[in-house]
Amino acid sequence: MIISPSIASANPLRLEEEVKRLDTTLYTDLHVDIEDGHFIPNITFGMKTVKSLRDVTDLPFSFHLMVSNPFNYLEEICACQPSVIFVHVEALDYPSSFVDAVQRRGVKAGLAFNPKTTTAPFHYVLSRADAVLIMTAEPDGQGQQFIPAMIEKAKQVGMAAPSIERWVDGGVTTDRLEELERIGVTHAVMGRALFGQK
Repeated sequence: MIISPSIASANPLRLEEEVKRLDTTLYTDLHVDIEDGHFIPNITFGMKTVKSLRDVTDLPFSFHLMVSNPFNYLEEICACQPSVIFVHVEALDYPSSFVDAVQRRGVKAGLAFNPKTTTAPFHYVLSRADAVLIMTAEPDGQGQQFIPAMIEKAKQVGMAAPSIERWVDGGVTTDRLEELERIGVTHAVMGRALFGQK
């Protein structure tokens, strides 16, 4: 399983230092959450910060857009060496148009699902996407705890689209990795579990 460190959990006053202390022999990308304060009640980074991060590491960025208007971000993000761009299906009227727009730019397109959102209505488009991201926690005010029921959701995605990359994000700890890998999850986003260790 591939681990993707989430820079949103790093010390915001020391982003360059936090990025540079990552062992690039262990990680193949850096996970960048962009939250707009509207789609989700939090704000992480603007594009000015993202572009500054691009200058301090050669790691590709896996982008997770938790925003209400994802198409507004595509051009600038595609210029930042993305390995994949995830957008929430909850923010898309026509998911296929997003998948097409990203893939036309030569970038992998991923669809993200909040815990409350079932994947079945979107199985028709999963075969066209490159990756899916299952949120395994939500902003609950209690430290974003891992939701065990999301394991079943990850299984269902695997049955619907066996060849798709399956990512999980939210409250993932090292003790969960073996089970997640066993059900076919290919990527785990980890933030506090990595950047919380000094």
